Amino acid sequence: MRRAARAGMLPCAVAFLLSSCNRDAPTAADASAPQASPTLTLATGGSCGTPPTHPGGIIDKVDAPTPWGVAVRDDGLAFFTELYNGGVGITSTKTRTVDGFIPTGEIPTGIAFSPDGATAYVANQYGQVSVLDVATQQVVGTIPVDNPLAVRVSPDGAQLFVATGGTTVYIVDIPTRQVVNSVEVGFAPNGFAVHPDGRMLYVSSFVGGTVSEIDMFTGTVLRTFEVGGTPQEMALNRKGTRLYVANEAGYLNEIELQSGQLAATIPLQGGGFGVGVTPDDGQAYVSIAFTGLVQVFSLQSRSLTKTLDVGGDPRRIAFSQQGRVGAITNSAGYITFVR
Repeated sequence: MRRAARAGMLPCAVAFLLSSCNRDAPTAADASAPQASPTLTLATGGSCGTPPTHPGGIIDKVDAPTPWGVAVRDDGLAFFTELYNGGVGITSTKTRTVDGFIPTGEIPTGIAFSPDGATAYVANQYGQVSVLDVATQQVVGTIPVDNPLAVRVSPDGAQLFVATGGTTVYIVDIPTRQVVNSVEVGFAPNGFAVHPDGRMLYVSSFVGGTVSEIDMFTGTVLRTFEVGGTPQEMALNRKGTRLYVANEAGYLNEIELQSGQLAATIPLQGGGFGVGVTPDDGQAYVSIAFTGLVQVFSLQSRSLTKTLDVGGDPRRIAFSQQGRVGAITNSAGYITFVR
């Protein structure tokens, strides 16, 4: 009986993640989107040495089965969730092949590394949160949270935040792997961003059209930003002054955090899904679902600087701890690395 009930939640979980599947028609924002120029197509070769101030473009792609969530380290190691295979795949910028698989549970979506990169946490929508030892590539524990969608670790490595298919974000004490608190936010929280000060956490609710600001020390919501549309992934600049929200309604939201004001939206060439800010706070990478494009914007001029033609259906974007490596999952069956 319980399984049947959870199966009924699929439209609010996986189907929501694929919700933009029904948004192929251009929006008004699309019509006013800046033209994509220049466009960089996929290139192979290169190596991952000392990073530039911001990534210069695509270095390679790795064929991978139904990748969705991704976490990447500075050494190029990447763990990604295989949406329909019940587990986590392993790859890296060094091998550029799929090097392993770890079974975790049904419909794994969100994944995050601990700050030291030694542990990975996986949200299995039809299961619990899996705890992975990165070195041994084994499941070493589970955390009892029902219908988890996304995960994020606090900067001190002491707490895990778990977004669910309802309106709840659970706070887990990592040493004991027990839920110690919960926070109510908008419906279907799915994206996280952690402030550089190590205190504030931002949560996007893609059905609710809101972004919640949570004090990680007290577990309380301080502010709620009404961004509208369908907010998905988010990223902060390294100064912690501005929050960027990829919105499937066809634009990028920018929130000035000190004042709490929303800047004018930045139009995209389609539904924004993933977003990542480069280490120098110079650029924002935004994946545009169904278009095969990743648009790159200057954060100073708020203008389009280039477009990466990655093909397929780009989704999640993750940068490593120091921003040396970026990874973009593609539900068409591969991961694109940028550096």
